Amino acid sequence: MGIMAGCGNEEAPAEMNHDHASEDEVRSLEVDLEVPETAGTGETLEFTAHVHSNGEDVQDADSVMFEVLEGEESLEMIEAEHDENGNYTIEHTFDEAGTYTVISHVDAFQLHTMPQKEITVE
Repeated sequence: MGIMAGCGNEEAPAEMNHDHASEDEVRSLEVDLEVPETAGTGETLEFTAHVHSNGEDVQDADSVMFEVLEGEESLEMIEAEHDENGNYTIEHTFDEAGTYTVISHVDAFQLHTMPQKEITVE
C-alpha cells in the first residue's frame, strides 16, 4: 500500500477564478473627510465623509457618526445622513472660539475607520 502526496502544476479549478467578485472578496474601507480648516463662531458648517470601497461609493454604510472634540474632551456625537454618491453629511455650529477635532467614525463591511481633521474657530 502506498501513499501519494505532492504538488502539481495543474491549472486552478474554475471556482478559483478571481476575475469575478465573490463573497470572499477582500473589501477596503476608505473615507475622505471634508472639514473646513477655519470657521467663525455661529457659522453653520457642513462636514462630509465620502465613503468608498474598492473604487465604488458606499451607499449603505452600517454607521457614520461625527464626533466633535475640544482637546481630549468629546463634546458630542452626531449621526450623519447619507446624501448621495457615498457622501454622509452633518451640519454643525460652533458657539465658542477654539481649536476642535472632528472625527468621522465609519462602519461598513465589518470594518471601522476613523479619520480626523482639526478646525480652528475664531
